[in-house]
Amino acid sequence: MSVNYYAFGPFAGGEQDGEGLHIGQHAHSHTFLMRAHPDLGLTTLAAWMDFLRQPNVTIRAEHGRPIDLDEMEETIRERETPDGFPRRGRWVRGYERDGYHVDPEGVEFCAREFC
Repeated sequence: MSVNYYAFGPFAGGEQDGEGLHIGQHAHSHTFLMRAHPDLGLTTLAAWMDFLRQPNVTIRAEHGRPIDLDEMEETIRERETPDGFPRRGRWVRGYERDGYHVDPEGVEFCAREFC
């Protein structure tokens, strides 16, 4: 099972009645895969966190549940399952290809649309 997360606010794609700006996806047993938006400068976790800290920016899971920033960051950084097993990477490391990268903090990114 996977859950996609979206940002809403006063920016292009962030309209409350729209889909929102895709932050990324949490999938059971895998590390979080961030959505890179190079046109907005959102290609690292640090840039995303600065963006999400802006006033009037909210986060929602795809099923509509509001998520606070601390919970979002914890979900992104989680490296073990609740059972204590290491989460698997998303085949970004070692399989570098156009549109994918790993940021300086080791967070995997995809600049292509996915869900």
